[in-house]
Amino acid sequence: MADSNTSKVDKAEKEIGNVLAELENETDSDVQKIALEDMVEVDPATGKPAVHKGVDVTVTPRPKRQWIR
Repeated sequence: MADSNTSKVDKAEKEIGNVLAELENETDSDVQKIALEDMVEVDPATGKPAVHKGVDVTVTPRPKRQWIR
């Protein structure tokens, strides 16, 4: 069972890495930090507040390079 979990974790890490790399390319920034957080949102099915997992991603814009001629 541990092998199954390890391969699933490895696959998830690769997928997350691809998403973060795409985010960096599209926003011309560097991902500095990612964190898993509990978020309170209204559940559309019940209309009541519910706790959900959310991801907080912190990015820093890359410095613009201007070459002196």
